[in-house]
Amino acid sequence: MELNKIHNKDCMQGMSQMPDKSVDVILTDIPYGEVSQNGAERAKYSGQLRKIDKGVSDVVTFDLKSFLSEVSRISNGSIYIFCGIEQFSIIHDYFKTHPDFMVRQCAWRKTNPSPANGQHMWLSSMENCVLAKKRKTKFHARCKSSVWDFPVGRSKLHPTEKPLSLFEYLITASSDEGDVVFDPCIGSGATAIAALNTGRQYIGYEIDRGYYQVAQERLLRTA
Repeated sequence: MELNKIHNKDCMQGMSQMPDKSVDVILTDIPYGEVSQNGAERAKYSGQLRKIDKGVSDVVTFDLKSFLSEVSRISNGSIYIFCGIEQFSIIHDYFKTHPDFMVRQCAWRKTNPSPANGQHMWLSSMENCVLAKKRKTKFHARCKSSVWDFPVGRSKLHPTEKPLSLFEYLITASSDEGDVVFDPCIGSGATAIAALNTGRQYIGYEIDRGYYQVAQERLLRTA
């Protein structure tokens, strides 16, 4: 298992080659499979809602339960999975019934949400996250809320990218310096940058060649 490297590889293939309990924190933002809505999906609103297209970043390429089986196998600590509404219950129920994990419903509350469609409905300012944590493992955010207030980043490197400040907060809450942070859907590399910024090691997989190259370039600029 080569550390401090992002691999242009399908995460299911990559995780199958990783040893049991080999990473300290898993932090990932999986494709939701529900964000992109165009054409007929929006037609019923008679032009009231803006069309949304996140491209390949919103395409789910794996069976979710098989994915959860792999991440739980390789975890030796905490697992953070940002996910869509329809995925949330599947992920939460999986870890709720898993004998090795405690589970918590969490959320990122955007302090500067996009004003898109705000004239028609409440702004979209929350994203769901499931935390699954092995018992008696590291946790440094004593008595902190499971709702995290952070602004939306504006890097535009990836259409669903989470802010570095949020990822740094979660990494430091659940690991120590030198620990290994893993992201199976690393996109433009935010998890790797956050790991480096907090003195951790990282490993990541990204199936899309274009975003893999963006992540590589981003890491070169950080070095």
